Amino acid sequence: MQPVKVMLHRLSIALITLILLIPGCIESQSVIGDKEEEIPLRLSFKAETLDRVEDQGPTFDLKEELEDGPVLILWIGSACFGCHEWTNMIRESLENGSLNESTLSVVSVHGWSGIEGSEEVMNAFGLDSNDSSYAPWKIVMGKENTPALDYFSEQDTGYGLYEAYGNPSTPTLQLIGDNGIKMWQSKNYWANSTILDEIWDTASKL
Repeated sequence: MQPVKVMLHRLSIALITLILLIPGCIESQSVIGDKEEEIPLRLSFKAETLDRVEDQGPTFDLKEELEDGPVLILWIGSACFGCHEWTNMIRESLENGSLNESTLSVVSVHGWSGIEGSEEVMNAFGLDSNDSSYAPWKIVMGKENTPALDYFSEQDTGYGLYEAYGNPSTPTLQLIGDNGIKMWQSKNYWANSTILDEIWDTASKL
């Protein structure tokens, strides 16, 4: 009989341990499930600008910007040579008429909020001087914790700006179409006129 009692005792301990562990396992799985929800396809966001005349106010709203047509987002950092090249090529192409400025809006979004601030971005892109890559369009000071919003409800999706847009390296170009959908993307580091032509051609068909 003694072996039977020992086995029953061990079985009881095992059952008690299992019961105690189950709630924790269920809770853990629930948390993981919440984190793994898909990022919405249609997104928007609001963030501060450099508040220059060109920025048309201290706050940028992607949803409002899209009311006028597609938006090309250029993700930038002040020490990113490719970002300077892309900025210069886009600006020069708009100025000389090789690209139609009415086809889409260009917006530069800061992608290095963890290591630099508005002063560096202003000096690199915000000033119309010979020693900078001047961006005559809106410059948005996006941050990692800037909430990404559902396009229609404008509710916080639970994702930060960078994560929601795929943690873009700099430079990255993203064409945003109707209802906040990312229609096209290029991570080509060096500026390329063929890619710009492709972007404008895609935007003209949206």
